[in-house]
Amino acid sequence: MRQNGIDQPRVGDAITAVGPASQYRPKNTASVYEPKQEEFREFCRRKQYCDGDTVTEDKLLLFLVEDVANRPLKTKSPKADDGVPQENTRLAWRSVRCYITALTDLYRTQKALGINAHPSPREDNVREYLKTLQRRDAQQDKANYADKGRDTLLDGYNEQEFERVCRELWARGAGSPECHLRTLADLLLGHYMLARGGDRRNAELSNLFTFEFAGEGPTRCMPLIFTTRAGKQNQHSRLETAGALRNRRPHICLLSGLAFYLLCRWDLSNEPFPDFSQRPA
Repeated sequence: MRQNGIDQPRVGDAITAVGPASQYRPKNTASVYEPKQEEFREFCRRKQYCDGDTVTEDKLLLFLVEDVANRPLKTKSPKADDGVPQENTRLAWRSVRCYITALTDLYRTQKALGINAHPSPREDNVREYLKTLQRRDAQQDKANYADKGRDTLLDGYNEQEFERVCRELWARGAGSPECHLRTLADLLLGHYMLARGGDRRNAELSNLFTFEFAGEGPTRCMPLIFTTRAGKQNQHSRLETAGALRNRRPHICLLSGLAFYLLCRWDLSNEPFPDFSQRPA
């Protein structure tokens, strides 16, 4: 049966397929996409389009030009030059690209539901406009004498600063040891394992293990292995593994920091140790 030019059984099948895709979408992705899609719907209501919020290339391009690319930032970026007034700030081209990605996702949903027969909105005109914004941002950075060391190896910390932070966390743990040791373990996991923040926060004991490398020298070689099957860059349960060895300087050693954190949490505090007699534990 067809109603208003739409094949109703096909729409029902599409809803059945799209539902799980939305259900298992990462929360961060949904929190980024949904506000941008709602801005587009409001734009369409304001323009009173006869086809509502149906995503097309022309609508997307007009939305970017009028409502996105040329508006001042809602909050000024910490990296922005203090000499640039708030009303003169603009979204960077990467942020505009996020809008394009969010609305392309809305288009794909509409396409799957059979309510959008238009070609993909991410065509030549939108791509060329994005390149124009890239050139605009490059010229603005040059005119504003933007720091050329930003986002390079210079925009970080060196070995001495890393060691000083670790020493401070060890030294200030007397008042709130668990908090400082947890921060230390998080810092060391990120430094040695190159693990994303979300992967570190979601890590469980079952993600960590160790074993002995035989014949590696006069002292035992026991690397710490960190595994993960989920994360921002790993949506399909792909096994990813990272490892770290002991450091001869215990105050910057990952194994040392993690061991003291676990000791403080389950031996020196009142928190009961997990019961591993069942899998859900």
